[in-house]
This record gives sequence, C-alpha cells and structure tokens, in this order.
Amino acid sequence: MGASKKEFFPIKQNTIATLCKAFGHPARVTIIEYLLIVKECIAEDILEIMPLSRPTIWQHLQELEQAQIIKGNFKNNAFSYQINQSKLDQVKVYFNEISI
Repeated sequence: MGASKKEFFPIKQNTIATLCKAFGHPARVTIIEYLLIVKECIAEDILEIMPLSRPTIWQHLQELEQAQIIKGNFKNNAFSYQINQSKLDQVKVYFNEISI
C-alpha cells in the first residue's frame, strides 16, 4: 500500500478522517452506542454485551481512545470509559456542515 500523504490535506480533513475511521467497525459503533446509554462503564461491562474476546474488545477500545472519541480513567481499581462529548460534537458539526 502506498503512502497516505496525509500531510497534503488540511488538519480538519485529517481529523474527520481519523474520527470516521474509528466509526468504521460495528463493534466500535456498538461500544459508542452503549456508552451513550450508560454514560460510563468498565471494559468488563462491554465484554458482557458483545460476543468478542477480551483482546478484541481492548483493540477496539484502544482505537476509539486514539481517535479521542472515548476517554478513560482509572477509577475504583478499574479503567473506566466514557464518551468524549467534544469529539462527538465535532463529528456532528462536520456532517451538519456538509449536508444539503
């Protein structure tokens, strides 16, 4: 695969592309939807609602964290996740801007 040449594109387009890539798998969409409902949870909670292995769930959580769609912090001896509302709002604004 060739180089992506991301440096030739504006920051806004690179940011949106990264965010959209994070939405590009049904498991990650499921995690986002779940977090929107429960507001905050630990990875063990996500394991209970999805038919995926622990390492796979961790990979999806990591992808969402790298895109900054979710944020995590250590709480009560476990890592807790929640939606990063400002990033989600950024996606909403972008798609509202380009819709006809």
